[in-house]
Amino acid sequence: MAFGPSYCYALIRLLYGRKWSDGEASSALRYYCLYVMLLAMNGTSEAFLHAVANEKQLKRSNDSLLVFSFIYIVLNILLVRSAGAIGLIIANSANMVLRIAYSAVFIKHYFQDSSSFSFWSCLPSGWTVLLFAGVATLISEKIVLDRDNFWMTFVLHFSVGFACFCMSAVIIY
Repeated sequence: MAFGPSYCYALIRLLYGRKWSDGEASSALRYYCLYVMLLAMNGTSEAFLHAVANEKQLKRSNDSLLVFSFIYIVLNILLVRSAGAIGLIIANSANMVLRIAYSAVFIKHYFQDSSSFSFWSCLPSGWTVLLFAGVATLISEKIVLDRDNFWMTFVLHFSVGFACFCMSAVIIY
């Protein structure tokens, strides 16, 4: 997640050329990288909810999923018409955010009597380092990478990402 969005354009440019990288594909892949993170968060949080919820709580959860599905369908129709593939990814992401929020409220309520529970403790170790690396590579893409002079600037952009990756690996592991 730290490096995917910053290198989508470069990867598609390297693999398929300028025709594809300058179109919707690289932007869609950038959004899809973020969507994958939401999928992981939703899967984990809903798995916990379904593992510990009683029958009444599961029914309420399923009712909420039905409402979220309706919202998703409306967003899908509106956003695909206006933003194409990116609109589809945004509609799916919004659906995941709603589901994550519902699960988060359930989890917070489930652990309300536990003083040791914190959502911050659920974050993977080294997340601040990866956040820094992600921001640094996004800045590198915006400032360093020149789409018209791709090959000359890609080397520097790649070097920034490689340095951030090495730094992250050393600090985390």
